[in-house]
Amino acid sequence: MKKISVITQNVVQIAVLGIFLFTPASLFAAGLVKQSIDTTDAMATLDNFDRGFYTPQVLHLKPSGSKPIEKPYGKLLHLRAEISEFSSNAWLSIDTTGGKRDTVRGVSQDLTEDALNVLQQTFDNIRSFGGHVIVRICYDPWYNGRSNVTPEHKWVMRHVEQLAPVLSKNTDVIVALEMGMHGAYGEMHSDTSITYDRVAEAVNLMLRNTPPELKILTRTGNYSAKVLGFDNWGVDFHIDGEKFAEIAKAKGDTMYRVGMFNDGYLGTQYDYGTWGADCKTSICREEGVAWLEKYGINTPYGGEALTTAGGYEVINTPEFLAYEGFRTHTSYLNIQWNNNLIDGWKKSHFEGKDFEYDGSKIDSLTGFKYVNDHLGYRFVLRESWMSDTVGFDHVLHAKFRVQNVGFGNLTWKAPVKLAVLEDLEGSDLLECPMPTYYELPDVDSRNIHSRTISIAGGDTVMTFDGNNEIEVSVKLGKLRYRNYQVYLKVGNIEFANDKPSGKGTCGLEQPAVYLGKIYVDESVKTTGFAAREPSAGSLGAQKKNAPFVQRERHNAIIRDGEKRYKVNGATLR
Repeated sequence: MKKISVITQNVVQIAVLGIFLFTPASLFAAGLVKQSIDTTDAMATLDNFDRGFYTPQVLHLKPSGSKPIEKPYGKLLHLRAEISEFSSNAWLSIDTTGGKRDTVRGVSQDLTEDALNVLQQTFDNIRSFGGHVIVRICYDPWYNGRSNVTPEHKWVMRHVEQLAPVLSKNTDVIVALEMGMHGAYGEMHSDTSITYDRVAEAVNLMLRNTPPELKILTRTGNYSAKVLGFDNWGVDFHIDGEKFAEIAKAKGDTMYRVGMFNDGYLGTQYDYGTWGADCKTSICREEGVAWLEKYGINTPYGGEALTTAGGYEVINTPEFLAYEGFRTHTSYLNIQWNNNLIDGWKKSHFEGKDFEYDGSKIDSLTGFKYVNDHLGYRFVLRESWMSDTVGFDHVLHAKFRVQNVGFGNLTWKAPVKLAVLEDLEGSDLLECPMPTYYELPDVDSRNIHSRTISIAGGDTVMTFDGNNEIEVSVKLGKLRYRNYQVYLKVGNIEFANDKPSGKGTCGLEQPAVYLGKIYVDESVKTTGFAAREPSAGSLGAQKKNAPFVQRERHNAIIRDGEKRYKVNGATLR
């Protein structure tokens, strides 16, 4: 189990006293009580809109008179901003007046202040709507799939320079930038002007002019490899190779910032050409997936899942995603395309077994429900231990286990806090208690990792089950009461546990997950109590915890492990 430990002191502005990967035993020798809480995944579709199924929407930017998107179509928006009017190669319409058929084209020129302001206003409106956005910018008029629309390379580079400041200002709502710019749909095809060198030059310019929080994706692994400095992909693009290690060392954190989007996802075993068939000259699926698994650990990955082309291997199933989705950290998909495939998932029964999502026990569990709930991260509080008594020193010790059962991880650093508020359960008081929040700045929410999968020959093994143990010591402020409730807040992220309810939470900033209760007795000079389980009486009102994957010392214990799935020649336990 992965362990994160932190000691925090005081309220409001919290001073960090230390952080340890391996906490001395004496630190948590204090008595901790296992809390009586519901630790099951409630299997609700959560309102975490930085992941999931997106809705596409086009923004046509003109030199003047453009209108921003006032009302986004969805909370997770795929913003298809197109700047065709700024490319002399993009034909906008055909003028048939006077009996002639004249093609009306854009004009290669600088992006105007008006156009950039409209883009900024669109981001502002998405933010006000409480949404997030995946951005793609290209020269294809209204995203109709027109070829040879990209302007001269010098204009692409100039537009990248002008777009970078706007994108940099809005990283709080931008999930990722799909670096379109080139070709039909911004997918880097259907344009004779496209070369790997030009794409790499434009992407690297965007990387240099934007902050590291902006994750940048290209259309294929080959393009991303070129951006990172690889030339001989079939030979060098192997994560365990010497050349890869050399480039990874030189690129540093940029290796974790560059990813890819996949608009041919699962349509064939090659994802409609996204992965190569000849591994000597191109990046094949296994090499690409291994790269995403290691270096895309906090980088969004997704796109459009497709129906299977005739004569190709069928892999576009939720059961296949229940394997490969964890390796690629798949975090988003288009809800509208391919609509036939999406409709098929909605009608299909999920045949897999994944923690509470057990198709052998739930007849109503659809493939779509499974995929929808597992795109990106999904946090479940599985266990909580806290101080038996908070004594004269006002120090709260806590240890809790958060399991990430989603395909991916957080791609941004969400602030982590403990919320402590008076326990009003059983009280007739009408006023809401005001919680006190204690920041845990050294608990990096991006490190609440999902499971990883190891391939050894023909065997596929779950090597990490998504359990993350976090230990904290917090110096509480002034304590006026005897009983308090404690909650964990990770940004505005909803946990998969049932939401807290009742009088005791009426003053709490939601969403938050309930960790349990503490008792305060300032006369206590020591907290050296033995850790104990909840009483039998308190367990009676608690929901029975669902079984889960458990990592015990060096062995991963996978529940229902006797059923095996055959995936691309590898056996999944």
